[in-house]
Amino acid sequence: MAVDNVGGNGGAAGAQQTGDSGFQNQMAEFERVSEKVQEQAVTMRRITTELSSEKKVADERVQ
Repeated sequence: MAVDNVGGNGGAAGAQQTGDSGFQNQMAEFERVSEKVQEQAVTMRRITTELSSEKKVADERVQ
């Protein structure tokens, strides 16, 4: 006769798997949000550089 649940902890394995999948879901969400933030940072850097260049040109025209 085989014993599958030694010490009655058979339910803990299922809870661990649920916890692991929840963690994996959180990590996937974190990676998605992180990529979005990085894209926004690149966009902001590009816009800031363009505006700075336009300001320099405008300042030169004034002088």
